[in-house]
Amino acid sequence: MNILVTGYKGFVGQNLIYYLKKNKKVKILTFGKENNIEDLNFLINKSDIIFHLAGENRNKNEREFVKNNLNLTKYIVSIIKKKDKKNILIFSSTSQILKKKNIYSKTKLLTENFLKQNINKFFSVKIYRFTNLFGKWAKPNFNSVIATFSHLISRNKKIKLSKVNENIEFLHIDRVIELFEKDIKKKPIKKFELINKFDKTYKIKLHDLAKKINYFHLNRKNLLCEKELAYGFDKLLYSTYLSYIPTSQYKYLISSKNDKRGSFYEFIKSSKNGQISILVVKPNQVRGNHYHMTKVEKFFILTGNGEFIFENLITKIQKKIKVNSSQKTIVETIPGWVHNIKNTGKKDLIFILWSNEIYNQNKPDTVYSEIN
Repeated sequence: MNILVTGYKGFVGQNLIYYLKKNKKVKILTFGKENNIEDLNFLINKSDIIFHLAGENRNKNEREFVKNNLNLTKYIVSIIKKKDKKNILIFSSTSQILKKKNIYSKTKLLTENFLKQNINKFFSVKIYRFTNLFGKWAKPNFNSVIATFSHLISRNKKIKLSKVNENIEFLHIDRVIELFEKDIKKKPIKKFELINKFDKTYKIKLHDLAKKINYFHLNRKNLLCEKELAYGFDKLLYSTYLSYIPTSQYKYLISSKNDKRGSFYEFIKSSKNGQISILVVKPNQVRGNHYHMTKVEKFFILTGNGEFIFENLITKIQKKIKVNSSQKTIVETIPGWVHNIKNTGKKDLIFILWSNEIYNQNKPDTVYSEIN
């Protein structure tokens, strides 16, 4: 199957191209600003499906909107009509048609009407009136408010908010690609189809959107992770935010607590799921010697050799557990048992440590107690 993508270097185009590259049965044809318009004759005659994503949405010269939105589409249709085999054109439009009366929305509406009037037995059209799209590879200060906010906030720059109480509907680029994927596999059957309602959209006020993105930005300092990042809008927004941070922020430093016994590093905290830390114990040093009433911990050894000692507060019964990194062992602390850890090796003993709650200095469930 040959698939032509116009505007392939744009936000939607780039995401579609990298999806298509995974399909070995698809040959990708592209048309962009570097092409001459005459190139479309060859490209369209070779194509089975055309994703017409090219268009003008920012230009001081209004003639460019007519040229790149309406006239380009007319030229594409004129070539399709000369073909002797069926072709499918999928056109990317905008929901702004119904809300804004600017040159961009006007030329998009004119293009929609032209396509609807020119379908024939060899030519099927499917139009998507997309709402505000977001995801990786959009252009800040150009075609995505989420890209703009992410770009500015990650660089500690101020953002300008207008219409803060207006709910804005967003659609993630992955959902767009899922819809395109279905079109490729099933191919549109109807001669003309207009899609202007979408599932998996998200509505949010600009003020709340800015707060969410700022929360992600501050996460590296306070280490808090309270959002549901496994699914839903917060997951998509967080991954989008990260795609716009400067490369200098791909790594960041965290603080540590150090003494002669070793080091302790906290790197993620959640009021719902506790916290994850790194614990380093120096050779012949002992850490711990405390107990918890309800708090629990899990220790996973990464490197080194050591010994845990547990002592029941009531019966004084002791349990010793030897560990080393070759065993891939998790040791879990038990409420009501004093515990400590000794490094019995010659190198640092390093653990990943999970606890079911964030350490609270004002109300710590950690009570010092020596094991005899």
